[in-house]
Amino acid sequence: MNTTFGACSKTFLTRLTPLYWAGVFAAYVLLSRDWAVVRATSTTQEHLFGLFGFCVFFAILYAAYTDYRSLSAPSLRNLILIGLPFFVCLFMLAAVAELSQKSWDYKQYEAAFRAAAAGDNPYRSTRYLYPPFFAETMIAVYRLGGVLLPWIGMETGEASLWMFVFYIHQSALLFALLCSYHLSLRFAETAGLNPLTRVFFVSGLFLFNVPVLRTILYNQVNFYILVSLLLPVVALNRRPFLSGAAIAAGGLIKLYPFALVAPLLATQKWKVLTGVLAGCVFIVALGTNLFRDLTLWKQFILFYLSFPVERESAWFRNSSILSFLRNLLDILRAPDVALTPLFGLIAISILGWIALRFFQRERLYAPSPADFTPAAGNVSPRDIGHLMDFSVLSLLIAPSAWEHHYVLAIPLAIWAFALSRRTSPGLLVVALTFVFIMPVFNVFPLSYLRTAGLILLLVLTSPKKASVG
Repeated sequence: MNTTFGACSKTFLTRLTPLYWAGVFAAYVLLSRDWAVVRATSTTQEHLFGLFGFCVFFAILYAAYTDYRSLSAPSLRNLILIGLPFFVCLFMLAAVAELSQKSWDYKQYEAAFRAAAAGDNPYRSTRYLYPPFFAETMIAVYRLGGVLLPWIGMETGEASLWMFVFYIHQSALLFALLCSYHLSLRFAETAGLNPLTRVFFVSGLFLFNVPVLRTILYNQVNFYILVSLLLPVVALNRRPFLSGAAIAAGGLIKLYPFALVAPLLATQKWKVLTGVLAGCVFIVALGTNLFRDLTLWKQFILFYLSFPVERESAWFRNSSILSFLRNLLDILRAPDVALTPLFGLIAISILGWIALRFFQRERLYAPSPADFTPAAGNVSPRDIGHLMDFSVLSLLIAPSAWEHHYVLAIPLAIWAFALSRRTSPGLLVVALTFVFIMPVFNVFPLSYLRTAGLILLLVLTSPKKASVG
């Protein structure tokens, strides 16, 4: 029974992907038709996302129905195992469709896209913080709109084309969210959780999750990064090159996933590292006309070297350790000159702690435990632990850790649940509440409880917890 459901659930994304993107473009076709059965009651954008919800609803429904029909022994248990993910996917679809308004964050993205498309510097405003890959992709979408919209009978003015870009961005974000959810189920299986336990916990983790809602509300890119953290773990031994390529793609959208290179290098995962290198070379070559035009990359590097740390760390909602120290010194009226050495000391301590955990794990686990052999395609607890530590390292030492960034802690939360749900359930509930369920507020120092919760999750995944399941 477990095997039947496992094989079925692993094909859901394969079934859904073509249907999903067919639904995405079908919504635009419906928008372009003057049919009596398709009638707008508000703005064109709201009407478009309503049609998006309609089309993608049936794509998700058909994929789930196909999974159910493939079961050899339908039962109440299997109805739960397929039905609950189905309803979670519908909730995510409804959230994205209802919250698809351009946020302040997205307006900064679009300003950068427009600047880059016009040959200007997208980093001049200091509000666009990402490597060029994301902007280059959205410019390609803009040009695709110029070809596609006339083909379906729609106008191609600037407003229409940039609405198309926003629509594809939102569609891709939802797809990345659905991928993250199903990859989380796969990761929970790898971590040793039984089917019912993993589907209830992972579903609850995504439904009761303020960072997820904030990422949707702000049209943020974090779901892309979450996929690039989950896929390397799930595919580490079965498809190591794909694992590395996912890190490359995520790291070139937002630098955080490149932290995973450190444990991969230390454990000599050469196939994965080859995927990282090849992915980076391919993506950068694609966006720079085979390295002949590095203008955007030069502009990004200059911006990155002068990153506006003071502005980013001044707010209580930015729960980074740097922000906490800056605001603590400000409230205590202590001299600012103490900030750099204090933060440097704490950052070095955190790096030392992560390094210590790495060496502890290397001693505790054999390189290839008999029950987690790479030949079988499984991922060892040693490798999972290493990757989990480095997946959240940026949240602790980067100058920015806004509430929506904490979706990146979802894999660590699953690992903490697998290790500590029986030994430390109270502390686990506290950590999950602080990181995912606590609302957003601006009250010093309580707004930094997310950081405390993240550190507690790391404590709960101590290398000394050598058994799971």
